Amino acid sequence: MAKPARPPRPKTYEVGDRVQVRRAYGVVGRVEKVIRRSRPAFFGYLLNLNGDLVELAGVDVVEPPRPMLEEYQHWQDDLLGSEYIALLDDARLTQLRMEWCEAHKTLARMRPDWIPHRRDDVRPVHRVNIIKTTDRYESWSSNGAHRRVRQRHTWWLKCPCGFREAVESSREARRRKTGHDTPIGGIE
Repeated sequence: MAKPARPPRPKTYEVGDRVQVRRAYGVVGRVEKVIRRSRPAFFGYLLNLNGDLVELAGVDVVEPPRPMLEEYQHWQDDLLGSEYIALLDDARLTQLRMEWCEAHKTLARMRPDWIPHRRDDVRPVHRVNIIKTTDRYESWSSNGAHRRVRQRHTWWLKCPCGFREAVESSREARRRKTGHDTPIGGIE
């Protein structure tokens, strides 16, 4: 009978890396020290979380959230990466470059020309993302006989150019998206 497979080793980080505490979205800190002890066996990190030093096991430390990089990769799927960068202001472009360099350390060191940058000849392309949210309201009837449940749907429209709107029907959301988006590959 074959031995069972070992659980995978957690990813290792270096001193100075930005990391997040597992199951605590948004709790981000920097690695101050890598801890390896033999008795008892322990592998972990000493993290600086807003000035507080906290010792955590290696499995309790994960990659930090990178929202700008995720949005950039979504745009790359549509082959719109350089047009997307043209829409960003300087602060958001700096954040995107930092997140990209953080995620691709070796590539950033070997090929700095691959780091996202703004080109002068690119015209901005507008692409609206639609996100549906639902608010649930519960109330009891006046005599307390039954409970009423109402769900209110809202469609949020967001474009990197700063366009932000909320509408209350999917048809209106699609109409406004079509009116704001730049046509791709067709006649403008």
